[in-house]
Amino acid sequence: MKQEALFQIGYGLYLVAARENGKDNACIVNTVMQVTQNPVRLLVSVSNQNLTHDMIEHTGKLTISVLTEKTPFSVYQHFGYQSGKKTDKFEDFEDVTRCANGIYRLNRNSSAYFCGTVSERYVLDTHTMFLVEVTEADVVSSQKPVTYDYYQSYVKQAYKPAVKKPEEGAAAEGKSTGNGEAHAYVCKVCGYVYEGESLPEDYICPICKHGAADFEQIR
Repeated sequence: MKQEALFQIGYGLYLVAARENGKDNACIVNTVMQVTQNPVRLLVSVSNQNLTHDMIEHTGKLTISVLTEKTPFSVYQHFGYQSGKKTDKFEDFEDVTRCANGIYRLNRNSSAYFCGTVSERYVLDTHTMFLVEVTEADVVSSQKPVTYDYYQSYVKQAYKPAVKKPEEGAAAEGKSTGNGEAHAYVCKVCGYVYEGESLPEDYICPICKHGAADFEQIR
């Protein structure tokens, strides 16, 4: 285990992955902190409302990939900040390698990774804080770890989603186009844009799987 990997931990964004019953999943988090040096322990915060959290809760194992400034927005779109109950996020995703614990880590889109087992857990309202004893860690590349500010200012802002024509958007959702005014709604989590007369209350983002409550009207 390379101690240099610990220098990648900071105010950044991380991909936390888990595996259970032959199924792999992952979600992006923004809280990973080193709390002890010997043994190396990390504190990882994961949203309670997703499959990755449940897998970690059941198996007590996880991996953490440190995302970089060069990680494309498509990776954030693909994994999202929550993982749906029926989604295998690593299916057909090629930029991965399994760690010694059998869980995937990212390759070219990360600067370092950590694998470990959960020794303690603390439930805090919408999130669980997992205390993880690190069993494997290494530096993957010399790319600079991404900070949340860098992600918001450069990675997310640089992404310009293709906006569908109102009539195409309505047809794709199975709704009548009518003669109503077209509006646009953006997912505050991943940036996906929905166009139509109104956003259905039960709408689910096709990218990050968040619901209508996480959209805001932009036109």
